[in-house]
Amino acid sequence: MSIPVDYCLHSGRVLNVFTQTFSETPVWIKDDRVVFVGQSDAYQAAEEIDCRGQYLVPGLIDAHLHIESSLLTPSEFGRLSLKQGVTRIFADPHEIASVAGVSGIQYMLDSAKKTPLHIHYMLPSSVPATTFEHAGATLDAEALKPFYQHAEVAGLAEVMDFPAVANQEEDMLQKIQDARAAGKHVDGHGAGLGPEQLALYRAFGIDTDHEATNVQEALDRVSAGMNVFVREGTVERDELALLPAVNAPNQAHFSFATDDKSAKDIQEEGSINFNVALAIQNGLSAEQAYTMASLNAAKAHHLENVGAIAPGFTADLLILSDLNQVKVAQTMVAGKIFQDQAEPVLWLPGQQINLTFEEEDLSLPVDPKKPAHVIEVEPHHITTKHLMTTVPVDQAGEFLPDDTYAKVAVIERYHNLGHGIGIIKGLALKDGAIASTIAHDSHNVIVAGRNDADMAIAVATLKDLGGGQVVVNKGKVTALPLPIGGLMSDKSYEALISEQEALNQAFAEISSLPFDPFLTLSFMALPVIPSLKITDQGLFDVEKFEFIGLQD
Repeated sequence: MSIPVDYCLHSGRVLNVFTQTFSETPVWIKDDRVVFVGQSDAYQAAEEIDCRGQYLVPGLIDAHLHIESSLLTPSEFGRLSLKQGVTRIFADPHEIASVAGVSGIQYMLDSAKKTPLHIHYMLPSSVPATTFEHAGATLDAEALKPFYQHAEVAGLAEVMDFPAVANQEEDMLQKIQDARAAGKHVDGHGAGLGPEQLALYRAFGIDTDHEATNVQEALDRVSAGMNVFVREGTVERDELALLPAVNAPNQAHFSFATDDKSAKDIQEEGSINFNVALAIQNGLSAEQAYTMASLNAAKAHHLENVGAIAPGFTADLLILSDLNQVKVAQTMVAGKIFQDQAEPVLWLPGQQINLTFEEEDLSLPVDPKKPAHVIEVEPHHITTKHLMTTVPVDQAGEFLPDDTYAKVAVIERYHNLGHGIGIIKGLALKDGAIASTIAHDSHNVIVAGRNDADMAIAVATLKDLGGGQVVVNKGKVTALPLPIGGLMSDKSYEALISEQEALNQAFAEISSLPFDPFLTLSFMALPVIPSLKITDQGLFDVEKFEFIGLQD
């Protein structure tokens, strides 16, 4: 008597990630599991899929990302990701947590239920990220602990506060302890850390990192027993620098991550499928690249029976028409062929923007005889230069923006606590203003411009929209609404990308900047990245780690 199963996928070349080989063999699937791989008369399939001339590989896994960076809700992110062959992700909801606290995390959990994409969450370890800006929430260990009861929560996200670990600060150690006590694990964020510091991370159970940017850093992490997430996103592109570190003996310690990638880039370039194709193009074997993107990522996150096409494993797999280019013909997730279907997104209530801001608040008196502190944008980087230079001044003694210098301000949006204002160089603004409610990490309103009236209109527009991104040119407004926490769209990814294109066209009318202005602007408010930044509390000198006046 035959055993009934749901699918038999036959005549395709199947990757065995354990032996690093392909072979032409049937795959038998029942419910959400692979039950057998090989020729057999014991099974009877309800549906057979002919995979002749195609390849079967495990579903791809993104080992670390922030869904909010796509400007999409989790459910819409799932639609877009599954089309790229990504069947499982590990997401840090740090951004929405900084805005809405525990209700933001709960929102992400609820929205994840509306997509077949497997979404695991790593709880944000540092909300707020610093004390130098006002955020929408504070999350201590006690606030995070109840979330470990959710099966979707896999651990504690990127511990970026190394001093808190090194100094054994009580709340940070409690967060780590709570994760491990719940049977979860802890991700690292070891930017710039050397072997001794990595050893300290490992001593507290931190076992992954996505901040390696060169071969030596990657090998230091492997030597410490850590798993390395090779990052390739919209801005942070580290893969080509890290691939030479991967070899046969150590490859099990490497997997892939995007960290931050826009919806437009995912649609046009790809997600982890792009990482895999890039690795193959640069000398990694297909067997290695797909194993890194599946089994290795699953093991790094302590998952069982995930990441392989093998008996007892979750039936997440791809049918590929092109192995090296990662062209996805069909995606199977949890034993079901993915059928694209958009659904209404969930709403996050209670996220009104609370601020008072007028054109007069942009007044910026300057002594023409003294140099001023100026933020200089570094193209394609989130760091800035700290300039001391004289700037244009009008007859009334006010700073006068020109083709080189513009005004920049950050307005606290949660409790109407005021604003900081400064001068920025490198946005190439000919006129107008741009503004956004995406301003890492606290996501207050950030605005830059040549024209005070347009800057004020931009801020008022964001308040009315409940958040978003906006370009204003001589009073003409082009907006991309992000009403869900001021971070995410309530529309489909297709509609969002269309709105982004319109916004970029509007920006092109006021600037010739050759890189993403909104992504660049979002990091001007992050006071832990060198060298000079601005928050709602004023100009912040990252090197001195203190606030400064415009002409101090």
